[in-house]
Amino acid sequence: MPFRTVMLNLAITAVLVLVIVLGGMLLQGWRSQTVPKALKVPVAGVPGMTTPDEGGVPKEVVPQFKILPSPLLVESRANEADTLRIRYGNEEHIFVLYFADALETTMNHPQRVAEQGRYFGKVPDKTILEVGQEAAAYTVQLLKEKHFNVLTKWERVPNTVRYYAVIKVQMPEGPVYLADLLIRKGYAWVNGISTELPEDKRDLPTYMVELSNLAKKARETKAGIWAKSPKS
Repeated sequence: MPFRTVMLNLAITAVLVLVIVLGGMLLQGWRSQTVPKALKVPVAGVPGMTTPDEGGVPKEVVPQFKILPSPLLVESRANEADTLRIRYGNEEHIFVLYFADALETTMNHPQRVAEQGRYFGKVPDKTILEVGQEAAAYTVQLLKEKHFNVLTKWERVPNTVRYYAVIKVQMPEGPVYLADLLIRKGYAWVNGISTELPEDKRDLPTYMVELSNLAKKARETKAGIWAKSPKS
């Protein structure tokens, strides 16, 4: 093969390789401009105030209580007597009771522990936590054994993706609010957010008086934390 022909073939090959390389570079640049990079979805709620297990898009508040279908208690480190992770269908949410503030189980909120100790009669922090864990165990066992309903309007607990709810537990005497049971057993005090009762003949003032009477009886009978109180 003549020398000129060889050189011509080499030149043509080099040009083809250059065209292929430049074409690949241009194609890669075009793709990087047209295909956006994936963005991380932030956890809903106020930054720094929402724990990782509370992610998700917040629900919209509704005017009337919604009954969640076939709720199930989920074992969770977030569960306390008045704060419970519930599954229904394909969704899971953490619900906090209206009306009742149950004893704390950890020192994550020391001011709240101290406030509870003062309310129940100068009870030490350690005792508050011990009885709080007892209260949480009682609630978990209760909701495992008894049928219960969760009713919510999707009102959010401030700075979280938790929601207030009313939980009705099927007891031998009929449906009873979990808040009633906790106060009756000396595991909680009447405190927190209130609401009109769902499908209940009692108005809010009447129900609040009944809760106060339950709290008074718990103190008189030294139920729960009242048994540890120097002032009971």
